[in-house]
Amino acid sequence: MSRLLRGQGPRAVALGVLGFVMLATSITLAANLIVGSRDVADRIDETKTLFNADPRTLGQTQRELLSLELLLAQKERGPEVRLQQGLVTQRVQESALPKQYPLLEPGDLREQVQDNQELWLRTVRPQVENWLSGGPGARDDRLAAMRGLATLEDSYNQVSSQTEISRRQVAANASTADMLWDMRRMLALLSLLFVVGIAFSSLGAALLVRTNRHRLSALRNLEEVNEELTFYSRVVQATDSALIATDRMGHLTWVNDAFERTTGFRMDEVRGRRPTEFLSGATTSREVLRQIDEAGARGLPIRTEIAQYTAEGEEFWVSLDLSPLHSDNGDLEGFFGVLTDITERHEAEELLDQARQAAEASAQEKAGFLATMSHEIRTPLNAVLGLTDLLLLTELDDEQRDYTETAHQSGNHLLALVNDVLDYSALEAGRLEYSNLPFSMAQVLDETLTMFVASAEAKGIELRLRQSPDVPPVLRGDAMRLRQVLVNVVGNAMKFTEQGSVSVDCDLVGSPWGHRLEVVLRVTDTGIGIPRWRIPDLFRSFVRGDASTTRQYGGTGLGLAISRRLVEAMGGTIDLESEVGVGTTVTIRMVHDRVEEEAAPVPRPAQTILDHSERRVLVAEDDVVNQKVVVRMLGRIGIVPTVVENGREAVEAVRTGAYDTVLMDVEMPVMDGLRAVRLIRDTDLPVQPWIVALTANALSGDRDRFLSAGMDDYVSKPVTLDALTGALDRSRVGHAAG
Repeated sequence: MSRLLRGQGPRAVALGVLGFVMLATSITLAANLIVGSRDVADRIDETKTLFNADPRTLGQTQRELLSLELLLAQKERGPEVRLQQGLVTQRVQESALPKQYPLLEPGDLREQVQDNQELWLRTVRPQVENWLSGGPGARDDRLAAMRGLATLEDSYNQVSSQTEISRRQVAANASTADMLWDMRRMLALLSLLFVVGIAFSSLGAALLVRTNRHRLSALRNLEEVNEELTFYSRVVQATDSALIATDRMGHLTWVNDAFERTTGFRMDEVRGRRPTEFLSGATTSREVLRQIDEAGARGLPIRTEIAQYTAEGEEFWVSLDLSPLHSDNGDLEGFFGVLTDITERHEAEELLDQARQAAEASAQEKAGFLATMSHEIRTPLNAVLGLTDLLLLTELDDEQRDYTETAHQSGNHLLALVNDVLDYSALEAGRLEYSNLPFSMAQVLDETLTMFVASAEAKGIELRLRQSPDVPPVLRGDAMRLRQVLVNVVGNAMKFTEQGSVSVDCDLVGSPWGHRLEVVLRVTDTGIGIPRWRIPDLFRSFVRGDASTTRQYGGTGLGLAISRRLVEAMGGTIDLESEVGVGTTVTIRMVHDRVEEEAAPVPRPAQTILDHSERRVLVAEDDVVNQKVVVRMLGRIGIVPTVVENGREAVEAVRTGAYDTVLMDVEMPVMDGLRAVRLIRDTDLPVQPWIVALTANALSGDRDRFLSAGMDDYVSKPVTLDALTGALDRSRVGHAAG
C-alpha cells in the first residue's frame, strides 16, 4: 500500500503540475487573445489615422501623371500644361514624404517611390520644361517625356496596388491568422484537461467567447470604416463641384481637387485664408458678400449665387451652398461649402434678358409705327370723309350723289379697317382699357341697329329687335366695347345675308331680382351659313368666313377675333352656330351688375343743333386740307373761325383775343398742342377757353392722356359734322357749368 502511495505521489504531483500548467496555459492563451483583440482595435485606429492624416493617395499622383501625358499628346504649349506639371511635382513629392512610410511596406516600395521621385525631378520634368520652352530637341523631349510619364504611371499603379494589399492585410488578415492559431492551441489543451480541469475549461471557454465577440466586432468596425472611407473617397474624387471646409471664422482648412481645377488656386496657397480675399472681383456683389458674412456670424446656412474670379482673373458664376458644422455637444466648429459652376446658366439668363429687352423694344417700335400710321392715315381720311360729308349736304344730281355716297362709304370702310387693326394691336399688347359704368342696354341695342337700317332697307332685309322685359333698364359695364362687339356681329350678319332677316334678341337668364345678372344676346341671320368644320377657325385672327379666291364679301378677318377677346376680357363668352344655306346664330353671354333706378343715367335726348353763330372759335391746325374741312363744317352751323397753323400762334391768339372754344390739333410744327395747352392754362385769363383735342391720335389711352394734359374734350379724326357739333354743344354746357 505504501509502495502504491509512493507510486501515486509523483503522479499526483505530475497531475498537479499538469493542472497548474494547463491553468497557466489557458490564462496565457486568453491573455494573448485579449491582447490580439486589442491589437486589432489598435490597427483600426491606425487605419483611421492613416486616412485622416493624409487624404491624398498614390492613385491621385497616377491621375495627375495621366492628365499631363494627355496634354503632351495634344502638342499644346499652354498655361494648363505648366499648371499640370506643377500638380504632378506636388503629388510626386507628397508620395515620397515620411508620413507615407506606414503605407509603403515592405521597404522596397519606399525605394520604388523615391526612385520615381528621382526619375521625375531629374529626367522627365526637365524634358517637359525643354518642350515648353521650345528649346533644341523639344520634339524628342516631348516624346521622351511621354514615355517617362507612362513608366511613372505604371510604377505608381503597382505601388498603389501593393500598398492597398499590404494595408488591408496588416489591418485584418495577419491578426486574424494569429488569433485562429492561438484558438486552436487553446482548444487542444483544454480538451486534454477536460476531466481534471473542468473549471479551467469553463473559464477558458467563457474567455474565448468574449474574445471572439470582441474580435468579430472589431473586424466589422474595420470593414465599415473601410467601406465608408472608400465611398466618401469616390464621391469626393467624382464630383465636379468645388468643395471647401472652413473654421468657425471662415478661414479655409481644406479644398478638393475640383476647387483647384476650377479656380486655379492650390490648397497650400489658400489654406488659412478667407475666400473673399482671392476669389472676389469687380462684379462680385457686395450685398451678397454681406449676406454670407452675416449668415456665418450667426452660424446659419445660406444658399446664394455670386460672381467669382480664377487665379488668371477670369470671371465665373457659382451657386454657393454653405452649411454649418457642429460638434457632438452643439458647438460651431466651422462650415462646409459646395460651389457649383453655373456660368453657362447665368450667360443663358443674360441672353434671355437681352432677348426680352429686344422684344420689348420691338413691341415699342411696333406701337410707335401703328401710332404713326394711324395718324398719317386718319389725316387725309379726315379730308375725304369731311368733304364728302359736306358735299352730301349740297345740291347734287343723282349721279353725283351716287358717286359721293360711294366715296363716303369707302372712306368709312377704310376707317373701320384702321380701327380694327388698332384694336387688335392694343389687345395683343394688353393695353385696351375697359370701363364699368351705368348704361342702358336698350339704348345700346337701339343705337346699334339704327346704324344698319339704311343698309337693311337697301338689301330688302327685315331687321328685328326683341328685348325681354325682365332685363333691367340700367346695368353696369362697358357700353362702348359692347356696342363695338354688336356692330361687328350684326355687320357680319348683314354682310352674309342676301334675303330674309337679321334679328337681335336680348334675354335674361335666371332670376331678375339678383344683384349680378346674366344677359344673353343672340344675333340670328338667314344668310349663306358656314360649314361646321370652319367654325372653330372663325375666331382666329385674319380668318374669313369666305375663303374663296373671289372674296365676294371681303373683310380682314379681325372682326370676330376682336369680338371674342373683348367679350372674354369683360368676363363673358361668345359662341357661333351655323348651317350652310340656313343661317348663323352668334350667342353672347355677359354678366352685369344691377344699378339702382336712382343711379341710372339720364336718357340722352334727341340731338338738336344749337345756334352757334355767336361763338368765337379758334382752330389750331397745320394741314391746309384739314383746315378747309373744319372751316367748312363750322360754316355750316354759322361759325366763322380764326385759323392758326401751330401751337405758338394759338397761345398768342388766346392771350390777345377772347375765344370761348379752341379746336386744338396735337401734332404741329413749332409748338405741339400739348405744350400750347399747358401755356394757355398757365396764362391769367378772365375766362379760360374750352379746349377740344381735334387729333388723328386715336390709340387706346390717347383720350385720357390729352384730358389729363389740360384739354376739356376729345374728338378723333376723321371728324364728322355731328361729332364737331356735339363737341361745341358740350363746350357750351361746360362753360355754363363753369
